[in-house]
Amino acid sequence: MTRDEARRAAGALLARGGLTVLVTAAYALSLHWVYLHLVTEPFAYAGFTYRAATLQTTLATAGTTCLVALTLPPRPSRVSHVVLLVLFVVAVAPAMLMVAYTGYVRGADAVLATLAVGAGFAVATVGTPLLDGRAARVADAEDERSPTGRAASPTTSPTTRRRLRPGTLAWVVCGVHSALTYGLMAATTGLSLHLVALDDVYDVRAAYKEEVLAGSGALGYLLSGQANVVNTLVIARGLSRRNVPLVVLGVLGQLVLYSGTGFKTILFSFPAVLAVSLATGLLRRRKAAVRAAWLAAPVALMAAAAMADELQGGLVWTSLFTRRFLITPGVLTSVYVDFFGDNPPAMLGQSVLRWWVDYPYDRSIPLEVGQYLQPGGALAANANLFADGFANFGVPGVVGTGVALLLFLRVVDHVSRGLPLAVGAMVMVMPSITLSNTSLPTAMLSHGLVIGALVLALAPRTGWGPPGSADVAAEEADGAAPAPPPAVAAATTGTSRIVHACLMYGSPDPLAAPHPWGVAPSS
Repeated sequence: MTRDEARRAAGALLARGGLTVLVTAAYALSLHWVYLHLVTEPFAYAGFTYRAATLQTTLATAGTTCLVALTLPPRPSRVSHVVLLVLFVVAVAPAMLMVAYTGYVRGADAVLATLAVGAGFAVATVGTPLLDGRAARVADAEDERSPTGRAASPTTSPTTRRRLRPGTLAWVVCGVHSALTYGLMAATTGLSLHLVALDDVYDVRAAYKEEVLAGSGALGYLLSGQANVVNTLVIARGLSRRNVPLVVLGVLGQLVLYSGTGFKTILFSFPAVLAVSLATGLLRRRKAAVRAAWLAAPVALMAAAAMADELQGGLVWTSLFTRRFLITPGVLTSVYVDFFGDNPPAMLGQSVLRWWVDYPYDRSIPLEVGQYLQPGGALAANANLFADGFANFGVPGVVGTGVALLLFLRVVDHVSRGLPLAVGAMVMVMPSITLSNTSLPTAMLSHGLVIGALVLALAPRTGWGPPGSADVAAEEADGAAPAPPPAVAAATTGTSRIVHACLMYGSPDPLAAPHPWGVAPSS
């Protein structure tokens, strides 16, 4: 690289970084203004309190948030990049910024909380490109040792394994999951397409919870996977192939779930999935400002909601979008830091360590914090993954949550190799959003993260283009996924594949990589 080229590259890097800082600052100012002027007064009864922060605390928390924003991927090229961007805008940034002025944590403690959340999240944002680079170097070294390419594994030789039609197992899994979900729902709450008004969802939600508690609870687990993953995969297939009936089928499936549960997240899942599809498709073609565009999206959302409320009168849209999706995760992080800063940590005493740890509370963590916020009530104060980490192990728990997130994202990147970025992003966006109000283990088991990873692993690697494209033509011609690289085929067992993904696996071009399960073509 010449000196002029290096100078231009450095200038472009500084420009992108400066734009990211400016947009993050705009996010911080918008969040503060909406919280102070539109949320605190009407929702003070629910714990949305405000206390002005000092200039030093404000600069420290905002500056730390800007630094963490700079560690985000500048141009998303993997599913993990999209998950990190979504998680930052809906959970991490509000948690880091709002702790200074919610009134629950003050001064130096607020700055320390911001630093802890930022450090935990930075483990994932910094670790992802580092492991990507390490994986690429390992792959290059393997190529250099074998001049003719990597040797094929005998266990996946073209003469020993027949070709499988791409995605057959994925659609079978989705079909069985859908049949179980809607069948069980029909037997308990009933199936309906009656669109519940936003003001009436709480009655519907209460009735649904009573039905679930009266039964085995299986419907709750199935419904989350159906809404967050299976239906979004159907919508993603329809959008990518411009197949209107498939899109309608997925949307109708979501509306049935919303009508029976009253969960507003399900109702707005289609706009979220559509927005991610457009963002990954349009912004990926740009050479600059992609990260800043993702960070600007919540600013636009807050402004649009505030303007809609100004024109309509009331706070419906600000409460629905800004308060629910952005402000609540920030406030509850402050509450968790306040409560567990003075009380013993839970240490996973109601989870995986229940047999070895004495749980110090009578209720679950969300209910215990809910009692702290509203004594005598039944509020379940579900906070984000990093707040849950603090509740269990303090600051080390926050960093440990970042490590667990990094490892999970490695698996997601591995199993999504060969899929278009937009498809993987659409499947994982809703499970990722749930991390703003639940722990990582709960989101994995109950809200679709694990199901999403499984679906991505099984999904067809072809047939995602519009009609007449080479991608669809290839699928129709032979009904098979392209042959995998022998290095992928060598990892034949599920355990070795997951370990391989967590520690070193990475593809320099995930869109060019074939199916990760090593299905070799027949002779």
